[in-house]
Amino acid sequence: MSYSNCIISNKTRLCCVIGHPVDKSLSPIMHNEAFRAKGLDYVYLAFDVDTFHLKEAVEGLRALKVKGFNVTMPHKVAILNLLDRIDEDASLVGAVNTVVNDDGELIGYNTDVNGIISALEAKVHSLKGLKALLIGAGGAARACIVALVLKGCKEIIIMNRNFDKAKLMAEDLSKKLKMNYILEELSMDSLKKAINSVDIIINATPIGTYPNLDESIVPQELIKKDMVVFDVVYNPKKTKLIRDAEKMGAKVIPGYEMFVGQGAASFKLWTGIDAPVDIMGRAVLKALG
Repeated sequence: MSYSNCIISNKTRLCCVIGHPVDKSLSPIMHNEAFRAKGLDYVYLAFDVDTFHLKEAVEGLRALKVKGFNVTMPHKVAILNLLDRIDEDASLVGAVNTVVNDDGELIGYNTDVNGIISALEAKVHSLKGLKALLIGAGGAARACIVALVLKGCKEIIIMNRNFDKAKLMAEDLSKKLKMNYILEELSMDSLKKAINSVDIIINATPIGTYPNLDESIVPQELIKKDMVVFDVVYNPKKTKLIRDAEKMGAKVIPGYEMFVGQGAASFKLWTGIDAPVDIMGRAVLKALG
């Protein structure tokens, strides 16, 4: 996508994403379209920053007076100790994906929570009294738990290939949140039993990410009609889990909806104005083909 009609001046504000790798990130496409649509003198770039240079990169962005930046894998947790202040959602999740530079003070946020809530509430009027199955134990899974608990989810069944990692995550979050959860070993039997008792399935693992288009952690035949199936993976546009869920008559939430939602929340933090969500969504879908 070309931005040749954008004028870069000595007043242009910089936003960016840091991570490793970032060559597949759709954030520059999404945010540059949003800046252009709102007539803002901003530009968004992607910087590949490895773990060994994270501290220097953060201090460099502070010194360069960037307006703000996104943080992606593998830095969402490590960056916590490099910031001046952390907001409540980021503190609950234990991870940061958005940073605002407020006149030299770096403030960390987690807009993944906003993205998850907006994606879920577009399909489910209320989460109160509902039960969810969450598969995963990384940063996305932590944000999902916070979002579910904040919106009144009755119970969360947590599974992960690495049971110990899931146990540590659940124990940590339960110290901060009043959450009702069950930990289960991930197996075909436990999946079948859990799915028969829940209203929502969330895949918060990378399984199904491009180019592994034929992988899904949930067999199609276990998915029930009219349940909600949410996959945080946003590339491809429709993972195998989402395609299977559609075939079974379930309500689906593709990962790009969460991606756009978290991006819109970041945009507002940096600019102070509401994001052009529809334009951002169209830009992401076009990039995904």
